[in-house]
Amino acid sequence: MPIATWTPDLSIGVASLDDDHKKLIDTLNEVYDALLLDRSASILRPALNHLNHYVVDHFAREEAWMCDQNDPNLPRHLTEHLALRDHIERLIALQDMPDDERSIELLIILRNWLLGHITHSDRDAAKRNEGES
Repeated sequence: MPIATWTPDLSIGVASLDDDHKKLIDTLNEVYDALLLDRSASILRPALNHLNHYVVDHFAREEAWMCDQNDPNLPRHLTEHLALRDHIERLIALQDMPDDERSIELLIILRNWLLGHITHSDRDAAKRNEGES
């Protein structure tokens, strides 16, 4: 059973960003599955590195879209993006923490942040910019 599932109500109506969000949810579920199958040690480091690079690319696309829309909430959005990147980079740096503990922390942070960010910040931006993209 996945820890998070993409559903149509998570769509913000921007196909490229929705696809990115689906991939982020897939990564979250891969880490969750690895933890359940006691394989977190083999998947955590690659997943963290993939996630770290992927969010940089995704955030750049999302921020460019918001900039194109002259979205007034872009500065707040940038701050939210930076917070997630900081969490991921901190988990990468915590080499002394057991992988299972880092996996659990990553799952909690990513699930809460991602679903909250999509359903509030991203959806609000899409509503503000509806018809302009």
